[in-house]
Amino acid sequence: MELKVLVDNNLGEGDVLISEHGLSIWMEVDGRQWLIDTGASDAFARNAIQLGIDIANVDYLILSHGHSDHCGGLETFLSLNGKAQIFISANIENNLFFSTRRGTKRNISLNHSLIQNNLHRFVFIDKNLRLSENANIITKITHTSPQPQANSTLLKNDLPDDFNHEIALAITTSKGVIIISPCSHNGVINTIESCSHLGDITHYIGGTHLVDNFESDGQLLNLALNLRNCYPNLTLISGHCTGECAKRAFQKELNDKFIVFYTGFSLFID
Repeated sequence: MELKVLVDNNLGEGDVLISEHGLSIWMEVDGRQWLIDTGASDAFARNAIQLGIDIANVDYLILSHGHSDHCGGLETFLSLNGKAQIFISANIENNLFFSTRRGTKRNISLNHSLIQNNLHRFVFIDKNLRLSENANIITKITHTSPQPQANSTLLKNDLPDDFNHEIALAITTSKGVIIISPCSHNGVINTIESCSHLGDITHYIGGTHLVDNFESDGQLLNLALNLRNCYPNLTLISGHCTGECAKRAFQKELNDKFIVFYTGFSLFID
């Protein structure tokens, strides 16, 4: 499995790529090319050119949830790629998403007209789905552990968002399961538990939505300890919506099993 981060909030040192508040991840697995989210703009596509990736060759696009920093590049994707099936949660349809974090109610929804004008491209899913020999979309995510506290600033229409529109991708390998969950609004532990039926989790790739000034340092350390003790084979690879306080907690408790990704980050897992 090969993976590249086409866009993230941060750049690698000395990089000439474009960064933005958003996330888009390209990968190749089972002989197919996959794109998970499109970031907030066309930056993912412009970076793809620099990284030697042709967006026209992508076979599947998965939109992890209904927020514009993950779906904002959808129009660009549709203009560049005429073949890929696009998978989204059925719970995105007919819903608007808002943030109140900056004091006002801001619309952070994806552009629904793009869906309506390209319905033949979209697959709306409401149950776990096996897409290829080793790739599985996970829609049913438990809530046995707490969700990130920054969710309190996010709405679906006029109500607190329950994030039943968030999906994750789980890749099975000979060594275990790789989870890709770009924002993890449902919580890292909940997402891991919801994928554990597929096997031992070896990698978790994505944001954690542990934004600074929400969880306490103690809560973050407890989460890191939980990951270390309950999932000793897990490597957490994170960026995007993972705050600096959370990164420090993960670095302290997970050591070399915590890696920070960035725009242009690449990974190969045999």
